[in-house]
Amino acid sequence: MNPLDRNNKIGLIQYIRTGFILMSACLYSATSNAHPGPLDENGGHYNGSSYHCHLGLCEQPDTFSRTGQDSFFFDTDSRSKYFNAVDWPYDEDFDGDCQPTRTEILVATSRANVGYTNPRNCEVRTGEWLDEYTGKVFTVAAQIAIDHIIPLKYAHNVGGDRWPTNKKVAFANDPMNLLLSERSEIRKKGDKGPSRYLPREEYRCDYARQWQAIAEKYELRLVSRDRNRIAAMLKDCSQD
Repeated sequence: MNPLDRNNKIGLIQYIRTGFILMSACLYSATSNAHPGPLDENGGHYNGSSYHCHLGLCEQPDTFSRTGQDSFFFDTDSRSKYFNAVDWPYDEDFDGDCQPTRTEILVATSRANVGYTNPRNCEVRTGEWLDEYTGKVFTVAAQIAIDHIIPLKYAHNVGGDRWPTNKKVAFANDPMNLLLSERSEIRKKGDKGPSRYLPREEYRCDYARQWQAIAEKYELRLVSRDRNRIAAMLKDCSQD
């Protein structure tokens, strides 16, 4: 599928779901503030943009230090212990039609009519999907999963941990940042940026553009090695 066609389709999903996502984010924020829920491996949790310790030896995360418009003076990977997946919920049924995020993306991006596992059309069973990362085509939905182009933990590590709850939920469910891929490829990519993982050659220019567009939309300051890699890729793409 042409990336522009894909973006048009997922844009429609985004428009329909935005209100439900924001409403759910507000409800989720109220719930998370009332009770900490599961703690991260550091022994604490975020309430919105503030961090609270609950166990002994729990450490407060360092704040960002900047010089002008550049340079972070800490190891972003060290912030991983403060990452808690419950702060970034996704693949949920935000609009009450029984279809979670993954199902809606499967329906929108299938190149053939989809088949469902039940009469309510809650879960997709078959269709035809191009995995942009690998170039493989899949016809069984169970073989592919949602990947965040900019990983949630990556966003957390470069400042997203301080976002309010509604922004975390919006980022985690933004169709602009969602892509279906083979499960093993998603594990291979993990939380890596473009300096450490790249998809197949044919998709790399679009991949770099997606990273830049998403980072700009959410005002994410990418680590320097990834910013440099994206800039070099886009320069090469413009010369093709």
